Amino acid sequence: MLTSEEALAEYDFRNGAILPDRLTRPAHAHYLPVAEKLLKTYSDSLGATRQQVHQRAETELERLPDCTSRRMAALIKLLDDVSEYQGDRGRKAAKLRQQVFQLAAARHPLVTTPDGVFTADQWTVKRDIAQQIGKPWEEIERSLYSDVVEFHPLTAFEGYQSATALLARYNVAQVQACLYRATRMTLWAKTDLKAIVRIIKLSRLMHTIRRLENNEYQFSLSGPASALRSTRRYGVAMAKMIPSLLACKDWRMAANISIGNGTRQLQLTLSSNDGLTSPKPSADEYDSEIEADLMKKWQASPVKGWTLKRESEILVSHQKIFMPDFQLQHVSGKLIHIEVIGYWTPEYISAKLKTLNEFASEDIWIIAQTAREQDLSSLPKSMQKSVIWYKSKIQLKHLTQRLHDINTDDGAN
Repeated sequence: MLTSEEALAEYDFRNGAILPDRLTRPAHAHYLPVAEKLLKTYSDSLGATRQQVHQRAETELERLPDCTSRRMAALIKLLDDVSEYQGDRGRKAAKLRQQVFQLAAARHPLVTTPDGVFTADQWTVKRDIAQQIGKPWEEIERSLYSDVVEFHPLTAFEGYQSATALLARYNVAQVQACLYRATRMTLWAKTDLKAIVRIIKLSRLMHTIRRLENNEYQFSLSGPASALRSTRRYGVAMAKMIPSLLACKDWRMAANISIGNGTRQLQLTLSSNDGLTSPKPSADEYDSEIEADLMKKWQASPVKGWTLKRESEILVSHQKIFMPDFQLQHVSGKLIHIEVIGYWTPEYISAKLKTLNEFASEDIWIIAQTAREQDLSSLPKSMQKSVIWYKSKIQLKHLTQRLHDINTDDGAN
């Protein structure tokens, strides 16, 4: 992320909204060739000092007439984020300086061109010092101030997949920088709910969840002290959520941003349709092969009248929330939650049983391996009756038969 909002963030205000700086293809296509040169500059600069690398990057960016100093600094910061510079270890630079200065002190004053009075020319002295230390002078000179950040050598450059990826990362970073001063955030989502809940929990922010109409959920996030004093800790936590949130679908967000000394409040809005791209993997990935296998088999042979959805419902009990892996919904409106329990550790099964007991009043079916039958013996009896067992792979016929039995009993055929 951009670590200094004052120096690197670029934004505008309009009608009570804060608008982060954004590079778009129609307006900033001329940035692409320069971004490509920036990536090449860093790749070709291994061994150069940070100061030299930055100077080379600035030379490229100065070709852009609309590249402000903040844009320039932000792009270089993002390139540094995927670079490795070697710092001074063991205070070697300070020890080397002391040794060099002591050896040179006896020959002072040093001159460029010796004359009848001053005979110690610097080139001869440097050669003699190099011989005494046992290293070429060029190597000594590179190491002399290696404890200064600007003189750290570039040792590795991970880079970005493309120039487009670098500019896309810039856009995301500017949104994050605006969120540093956020005091509250509200999220609305319909899909990828499990991923969003996980993202929120990892942020360690206070949050409440409320179900709205049309199967939409509202997540309200804030820091426990945000209403009492000005602090950026919670804004930074919200900013860190953005790359993971961008990997999800069908959501929108609004955040309150405190500007200046906190007397002015602006709003930052964002959604999954705004075109920002995430460096994080898609939230579509399944938690296990078992879940992916179940969905694949269902899509090949669905049961008439039933729809299988993945992680589309959040169950709430007091302060605890639970999101079953799947939901089966009948055209009549009947809803069945499905939790798949595959491979686990003792700690995992203990936590899972505790959660399932908490939500025993819900209609939850469990799909589990027969080898773990004893582990589930502490489940409520109502849940034990609903368990669908499998040995190594889930057999869809066991689930479909259960659904057909429900249809027959309910007269829903």
